[in-house]
Amino acid sequence: MDRRKIDVVLSTFLIIVSVIILTNDNLAEGGAESDLGIMFLPRIVAGFIIIFSATIAIQSFLKLSRGAALEGQELITTDGFSGIFLYVGIFVGYWLAVPHLGFIVTTPLVMLGVAYLLGGRNWVPIIAMSVITPVLIYCGSREYLRVYLPTWSL
Repeated sequence: MDRRKIDVVLSTFLIIVSVIILTNDNLAEGGAESDLGIMFLPRIVAGFIIIFSATIAIQSFLKLSRGAALEGQELITTDGFSGIFLYVGIFVGYWLAVPHLGFIVTTPLVMLGVAYLLGGRNWVPIIAMSVITPVLIYCGSREYLRVYLPTWSL
């Protein structure tokens, strides 16, 4: 299976959904109102999704149009379902562990597990991002959005 075609299709879908989020004011009712507005965070996330999806789609589309040969990581093998089961197991475990261990403890572990499954081997930046990103999300959601993520309860 050619990953480039999948990248173009999924990126196009994500860009369309993100444009709907950016342009529609009637997507949210109620919720926690903040000084920034109820649609602030969804619109920021939609903007990032557009940027990242466009980057992936353009690179894949250019390689498709040139007819470049597939590299090893661009060919998706569909031999077995073990990888899918591992991902589902990681996220079910995350869902069960977050209420007890908290967001700050479980999220870096999940990020490290997914990075390992995706073939990440440069561990210094992976560990740094796995620790820094959840801390920034936790502090940003608490301070700016007034959304309190789960904490350690044991």
